[in-house]
Amino acid sequence: MHWGKVYKLPVVSLRLFNVYGPRSRTSGTYGAVFGVFLAQKLNNKPFTVVGDGNQTRDFTFVTDVVDAFFAAAQADCKNEIMNVGSGNTYSINELVKLLSGEITYIPKRPGEPDCTFADISKIKKLLSWQPKVSFAEGVSKMLDSIEYWRQAPLWAPDTIEEATKDWFKYLAR
Repeated sequence: MHWGKVYKLPVVSLRLFNVYGPRSRTSGTYGAVFGVFLAQKLNNKPFTVVGDGNQTRDFTFVTDVVDAFFAAAQADCKNEIMNVGSGNTYSINELVKLLSGEITYIPKRPGEPDCTFADISKIKKLLSWQPKVSFAEGVSKMLDSIEYWRQAPLWAPDTIEEATKDWFKYLAR
C-alpha cells in the first residue's frame, strides 16, 4: 500500500490466513502445523498439540488463495486491503480428529493467539470471491499427498522445547 501511495500505483493487498496445501512448509520454529502433523503421522508418532488444542485457526486452502489472487489481478478496484480466509475457524483438535492419530500435549507458547479469523466480507463484495474448498476436503487432499512429507523434519516434544526455548525466555515476561 505504501508503494502504491508513493508512486501513485493502483494496488490491492491481500492478507492471507493460515494457508495450507500440498508441499506446505515443514521447517522452522513456526513451521505450518500441517507439515509437522503429517510428518508425525508418517512416522507413527503422536501429534504434538500446543496447549489444549482448542485454539482455532482460519485455515485457507491454497487453491482458494490462488483464486483470490487471480480475482484481484482482474479487478478494477485499487488501494484496497482484503482478507483471504475460509470464513470459518477450526480448532487444532478438529484437525487432529480429521488426521486420525494419538496426541501429546505440549505447553502453550507465549504470544500464540487463541484464535485467528479472517473477515472476508470485503473480498466477497469487491471481487465476488469466496472460498470453495471445505476444511474436511482440504485435509483429505493433504492426506492424498502425504508422501511429500516423508523427508520432512520430525518434531517431537524435546525438539520443539529446544527450538522454542527463547520464546519462553523472552515472551513469557
